[in-house]
Amino acid sequence: MTFSTEDPFFGPIPPTVPLPKTPLACVLVQIKFPEILSVAKTEFIADFQECIRADYPFMQKEQNPVWEVMNGDVRESVTQNWRFFDKKRQWRLSLATNFVALETRAYQSRADFIQRIAGVAQALSATINPGVMTRIGVRYVDQIRGPQLEQLSRFVRPEILGLYMGNHRNNLDHTLSETVAKTDVGSITSRWGFMPANQTHDPDLMPPTSAPSWFLDVDLYIEFEQPEIFGADEIGTRVMKLTARAYGFFRWAVNDKFLRQCGGEI
Repeated sequence: MTFSTEDPFFGPIPPTVPLPKTPLACVLVQIKFPEILSVAKTEFIADFQECIRADYPFMQKEQNPVWEVMNGDVRESVTQNWRFFDKKRQWRLSLATNFVALETRAYQSRADFIQRIAGVAQALSATINPGVMTRIGVRYVDQIRGPQLEQLSRFVRPEILGLYMGNHRNNLDHTLSETVAKTDVGSITSRWGFMPANQTHDPDLMPPTSAPSWFLDVDLYIEFEQPEIFGADEIGTRVMKLTARAYGFFRWAVNDKFLRQCGGEI
C-alpha cells in the first residue's frame, strides 16, 4: 500500500516495509550520562561485562587521545573506551565514562534493536548505575551505490537531490547538505549527499568504498533540560519513538519505486 506524507517532522509514521536488500550502512544508538570516572577501571566494569558476556563475549580496551586548548596551551589527555562485540562481530557495544552506545551493520528490525538496547540499559543500571541520562539519540545511515545510484533521480525526492539531479551532475566532485529541525519526539539533524570513490562524510559509520555513492544520514535525539532517570523501560520507550520518526523521515525521502528496488513488498 502506497504511503506518502508531506511532513517528515510531525506527520504520521508509515507501516514498516522490510527491505531484504537494505541500503542501511549502519545504525547507532547512544545514551549519555554524567561522567563516571571509575568506568575507566577494569575492576569497576567487571560486573557489567559479566551481565552482557553471553551476547557480547569479546572485549577490547581503547584509549583515544583528546586535545584541549587552555590559555593558549594545548593539553593532551586520554579517554578510556571499552568495546564489546557479539560472536560474529556484527554488533559493537561501547562503554565510556559518560556514554553507552550500540551499533550494527546487521540491523534486523526496530523491535530487535529496541530489545537489545533495553537489555544493555538494564545491565548497566544493575551494575554501574548511571542514575540519570542527559541525552539519547539514534542514527540511521543509508548508502546507495551501483545501478541504484545511476537511477537515483527515480527514487529520491527532488528537494533532497538538489544539484545532483540537474545538468551539473557530471561536474560535481561531491555534495553535502544538512538540515536541523524540531520533530514531535525531539530534534533531527539530517545529512545527505554524493560522495566520490574512497571518500565518506563519517568514516566510523560509513567506511569509504571503492565506488561513488549517495548517502542519507538521519540523526534523531533528545537533549534533556533536566536529567531523566536512567532506566531500561524509559530508554526502550524513547528509542522506539526516535527510531519510528527516523523511519518516517526515510519514507518521506524515498518513494515506492526505491522500496521495490530493495525487495520491499508494497
